[in-house]
Amino acid sequence: MIFKDNHKISIDDGFLSYLLFVINVLLVMLIMGRMSFASTPDLVKWTDPTPSALQPFDGNAEALAELAGSSLLFYPQPKKTVTLPYNKGPKTYTNVQYVTGAIVVSATGDQVEKLLSDYVGYSKLFPKITEAVVQANEQQGDFARDSNASIRTIVQYNMRIKIPIPLLSFNENILLQHERTHNSISTLILDSPVQYGSGKFEWFPLKNGKTLVTLTQWGDLDHPKGFLVSTILSAMPEIKTAIPNSVEGFVLESLRQRFEPNFTAKALPMDNIIPVMNLTSEQESQIVKLLKQGGVVQFSHQPAWLAKKDRAEKLWFVSSFYNMPAPLMKTKDAFANPKNFPNIYRQVRSVTSTPLADNGSQNDIKIGLGLGVISIPMHIQMAYQPEASNNGVRFYTTGGDVEFIQGRFQFKALDNKNTLVGLTAGSHLGDNPPFLLRIGKNLPYLDYLPTVGSAAVVFDKARIWLLK
Repeated sequence: MIFKDNHKISIDDGFLSYLLFVINVLLVMLIMGRMSFASTPDLVKWTDPTPSALQPFDGNAEALAELAGSSLLFYPQPKKTVTLPYNKGPKTYTNVQYVTGAIVVSATGDQVEKLLSDYVGYSKLFPKITEAVVQANEQQGDFARDSNASIRTIVQYNMRIKIPIPLLSFNENILLQHERTHNSISTLILDSPVQYGSGKFEWFPLKNGKTLVTLTQWGDLDHPKGFLVSTILSAMPEIKTAIPNSVEGFVLESLRQRFEPNFTAKALPMDNIIPVMNLTSEQESQIVKLLKQGGVVQFSHQPAWLAKKDRAEKLWFVSSFYNMPAPLMKTKDAFANPKNFPNIYRQVRSVTSTPLADNGSQNDIKIGLGLGVISIPMHIQMAYQPEASNNGVRFYTTGGDVEFIQGRFQFKALDNKNTLVGLTAGSHLGDNPPFLLRIGKNLPYLDYLPTVGSAAVVFDKARIWLLK
């Protein structure tokens, strides 16, 4: 099967921009906390339950690196039961699903280890982290000679984001415990609005001299603390499905920009700007196998440049895949017929469709987004055009609050009850968005993270509607 990637998020400018804002906020909250620590915190003895990134690939780093290629790859792990230690006693969770992100970098394993083990340097590696202070440190074994040696470290990170709306500004801390070995760094959340969770960096030298870097993580989003996080998740619980892959995007995009700071590509016209991803039968089989775990498989492409009259515009595109438990034609109707959107997405208030040539449609979509503390009205105009040659649907913005949305859906029947859905999408907020969307410009990767996170929400909401 071949998926030619020219897809776009098929909701609306409002929904997409809303996710742009909320997902970034929640990413921020995963890296921050509210408490200050007057005394040195105690190191926690624990066994990390985070699965290895290589588990779905039978321990083969080369196979994972080959599938990732030049993209960032995000994929779900098998669900499992985990126990995490805390001051008030251990916390046990069932049906936990960790998500892994993978990237191949042009660096040695030693260079990767040096970068990731410099916790104080995270203030320069990850956007909006202003300070990192080591609170406690303990080494077990001779790290230079002992393959089983480890170093446990507690670090308090500060994140600061100034936003025109004071209620939504951040100047907060988070407390994490890291445990470094010779090819991994495990992390346990000690204090954060996302109270419980763990994760693990791993790095694997490859035969071509490059290094595969992975991050596998999970956080308990059902028991947050703090007014803002609780309010947002209560108002929009569906975005919980967007956060895991968005975390991967935030972290790994930072690594990509560190290792490839000067990456450029030829500027392309609008018709050719969407990346083309040709899947071999083996790659498709690997993706379908990963999708059987549940969740979404995503490929975050290297940045693309759109040729404009006066300059080249940098854009990010993401190809997302999902196993939809519904027949092909019914699945296609959920994504390709905007008239269904008010029934699928509760934020979509109305859709007015006008027929176009070749069975296409021009759609005026109005949205109302309630975050509990604020309400955001949004509006987008989007055209949908069937593409019979590849069993797909192309869509793009023709007006509204978001300047640029381009993409394509494609569909393939896996059997008479399941459909493989592919979506390649990219967006750009623009220079003059409405005020409440303009605050997104204060957040990291404002055009990129919404595309990563929105796909998971789109797929999940469509699944719920199709199974009714």
